[in-house]
Amino acid sequence: MAQKGVQLGKETISCSICLDLLKDPVTSCGHSYCMNCIKSHWDKEDEKTIYSCPQCRQDFTPRPVLRKNTMLAVLVEELKKTGLQNVCSRHNEEMKVFCRTDQQSICLLCLMDDHKGHDTVSAAAERSERQRELEVSRQNIQQRIQDREKDVKLLQQEVEAINGSADKTVGNSEKIFTELIRLMEKRRSDVKQQVRSQQQTEVSRVRELQEKLEQEITEPPTKVSVDKREREGD
Repeated sequence: MAQKGVQLGKETISCSICLDLLKDPVTSCGHSYCMNCIKSHWDKEDEKTIYSCPQCRQDFTPRPVLRKNTMLAVLVEELKKTGLQNVCSRHNEEMKVFCRTDQQSICLLCLMDDHKGHDTVSAAAERSERQRELEVSRQNIQQRIQDREKDVKLLQQEVEAINGSADKTVGNSEKIFTELIRLMEKRRSDVKQQVRSQQQTEVSRVRELQEKLEQEITEPPTKVSVDKREREGD
């Protein structure tokens, strides 16, 4: 029971990146990391300007300002003073093995006793494996971000293509309708000119006839009679 209590304390105040006891512990979402560990992790995400927690994958924008968790730092220091952080409380041996079955660090004697037959690896191997998994996770997140950015770029190109096509169609329509209006205006002017010209011709003809008739009406009667007799004599 004592060993389990120590393990719980160590796991609680260990950095999930380096797996060691927290150094200058900081937290932004409830999960704690060494100041340098999380800074190094986020430095790799600077280009994307999206920062995530290696454990819960929560995203942060902009990059959070890290502040030391003073209370947690005190707890870590207290644990260090006991000298038990890497020592098995049951066998007083250094815990160089990690039991994946029970998810805890153990010593070699525990390996031969309570953890016999369990899935175990060296603590260093487990640390390397977790760091590798975190790196793979980071790369996957980065790849997803790149894929999303690519999708956004393609959609933006599609929007630009749609806008360009619409602008071109509107421009062509404007040219067509402008030309049609010009032709209709010209036709209107031609018809108007033709009608006015015909009007003038017809009016002139009618007026000439009118003037001739009026002239005959106003001539002296004697002259008319003389002309009539001359025609009868002939």
